[in-house]
Amino acid sequence: MDRYARQRLLAAVGDPGQERIAAATYVVHGVATPSEVERSYLLRAGAERFAPAAGEPVTFAHRAAFKHAAARDFAEGAWQALVQLNRALDEG
Repeated sequence: MDRYARQRLLAAVGDPGQERIAAATYVVHGVATPSEVERSYLLRAGAERFAPAAGEPVTFAHRAAFKHAAARDFAEGAWQALVQLNRALDEG
């Protein structure tokens, strides 16, 4: 069974998109909770290659919307992963 079969059903992903996700190189900044969440999401989406961070990550504009630090860190990590996955899909 294909681990990514459900993702391949999405019009925005399909077979070509899943191949782009696997072929892309992803940059994860730091080792804090947001980065751990980001790496986890990327791995589960099919990311295979990671590179050392160069520069600052894209700013998470919605930090103030979260009262609790743990929720904020989780949301930031998930958002960072989605930004990179969208970038990989758009490069096709």
